Amino acid sequence: MITKRQLGFIVIALGLLMLAATVGVDLIGAGQWGGFGPLQRIGIGLSLPAVAVGCVLIRLGDRPA
Repeated sequence: MITKRQLGFIVIALGLLMLAATVGVDLIGAGQWGGFGPLQRIGIGLSLPAVAVGCVLIRLGDRPA
């Protein structure tokens, strides 16, 4: 069975992956906006809370999720 700590690590990894992809798209110049477009802001707006939720789950410890 998966614990809250393991689930926290998974959520943090997915959040950081989404954050890296969002910033990476801007670095390669994809899209029609010069700078952060609306979808990139949504991506960052979803990835940062995901990392925060993952940190909370890690602190909850080894209880079953």
